[in-house]
Amino acid sequence: MPNRFTILFWSALCGILWALAWPAAGGLTWLAFVAWLPMLHAERLHDARTAQRSRAFYPYTLIGFFLWNALTTWWFYAVSEPMATKLVSVAVPVLGNTLLMGIPWWLRRLVKRRLGARWADLALVALWVGFERLHHDWDLQWPWLSLGNVFGAQPSWVQWYEVTGMLGGSLWVLLVNLLLFRAITRWKEHRGSAARAAAAALIALLLPLGLSLWRYWSYPLPLKGAGIEVVVVQPNIDPYKEKFGGVDPLAQLERMLALAEGAMTARTRLVVFPETALQENATVNMTGPVLEFNGLWENDLGAARSVRRLQQFQRAHPQVALLCGMSSDRWFTGGEERPLTARPIGGTPYWYEAYNAALWMPADGTVDSYHKSKLVAGVELMPFEDVLGPLTNLALDLGGTTGSLGQQDERSVLRDSVSGLAVVPAICYESVFGEHIAEHVRNGGELIAVMTNDGWWGDSPGYRQHLAFSSLRAIEVRREVVRSANTGISCIVDKRGDIHHRTAWWVPAAFAADVRPGRELTPYARYGDLVGRAALAVSALLLAFAFARFLATRTAPARPR
Repeated sequence: MPNRFTILFWSALCGILWALAWPAAGGLTWLAFVAWLPMLHAERLHDARTAQRSRAFYPYTLIGFFLWNALTTWWFYAVSEPMATKLVSVAVPVLGNTLLMGIPWWLRRLVKRRLGARWADLALVALWVGFERLHHDWDLQWPWLSLGNVFGAQPSWVQWYEVTGMLGGSLWVLLVNLLLFRAITRWKEHRGSAARAAAAALIALLLPLGLSLWRYWSYPLPLKGAGIEVVVVQPNIDPYKEKFGGVDPLAQLERMLALAEGAMTARTRLVVFPETALQENATVNMTGPVLEFNGLWENDLGAARSVRRLQQFQRAHPQVALLCGMSSDRWFTGGEERPLTARPIGGTPYWYEAYNAALWMPADGTVDSYHKSKLVAGVELMPFEDVLGPLTNLALDLGGTTGSLGQQDERSVLRDSVSGLAVVPAICYESVFGEHIAEHVRNGGELIAVMTNDGWWGDSPGYRQHLAFSSLRAIEVRREVVRSANTGISCIVDKRGDIHHRTAWWVPAAFAADVRPGRELTPYARYGDLVGRAALAVSALLLAFAFARFLATRTAPARPR
């Protein structure tokens, strides 16, 4: 009879295998196709050991999910903050995501108890993929460890993401694992059934892989020299010692412009700078009868020192559009309607809202802005602020502004009439959300520009995992990605997901490269996340049937003896 420690061992092995499979953590991608087997075996041992209630297996899952989260995202701890803050920054996402990951397994057990074992595997597939879909769209969103992301370092394996999106990879992994487990568990007693399951697992593994490799090698590559030249800037400004107060913002900007100037040619049409490349202290001068706002106030961006310097630079390069990450603000008068995230400016009748934003300066000389809308919980967003609004100031300070930032509901496309470019802006975390990028593409986006600052966590797996996810976005919508990272890695990702012009980590750099805007819509770009929506629908039906069966057993009259 298996004991509890044996069950815990197999659960732990599941978490270790997932960590070994994950990009930049272990990098052994193929382990994803067997990583669920230990957890399924742990469940089988648990069922053999006791006839406890269905939810009793939930605690056993937590050790595996904790190890998976801790071993792949330990780099949260590398944030340079006081020890208490460091512990909170790693404990909250690791422990919170551990608890959430156990819910699909707990619900699977309920379905198994009410509808029988034959429905349990379908329930696991639907519930897990549905869970990942929901984890993209709420205040505690954290899709970093969605199963389909494991293929970020193997773009040639998942070219069909252009149809299914990343959640198609999650479905693939679950199906192969479940079929393999069925083959293993039936081998001794039902060789024929086991052989059929093994054959099905092999087909489920090799057919998508073969189709992807064929698509990868047959995908048309552009001719060299044909395209629009962009310049990508990686200033390598230390986010702790220089960026926010250590070095004057204008001095930082001059450093970036010098790097850009050194890489530009007469063919350059776009220069991309990283997240928060521009940041000036927002101040209000109250000495006179009229308040004077200084800094990157979006009410009058043309008055900001950084913008004036960029306009001077653009006059010397009149065919060039500029895209710069920035920390900006907007002020509201006392009687003006304000969003929930607005805060008072002390001693004045004004309120303000802060943004993690991008400055867009097309070659025609106009000035526009874009606001990041996928915010990092606890850093840029106080979850459920309508309830927890008074606690906003507890958000982790990673430079710039803290608390809940303003968001943009519209999926904007930044257009330049001179070059014809239509750019999808993606600020840092936004590049992890496939359907978010697809919405921009449906609105006409032809090129993805990722602006990020991954230097907060040092030389850890964090920035390499983030880089890998850009390959998946390129495949999903078949758009090239221009990636400007403050401390690296900056690069170009082509439409097959391959990385080019890759810079080194923690060095200043700038390079010029040709990009080819895309105009065709992939099925994923056109229709969005059909796999996730289907999983939610199946999950709802299974849970409804299970609940109906529960009610039927509760209300059924007792049989006469």
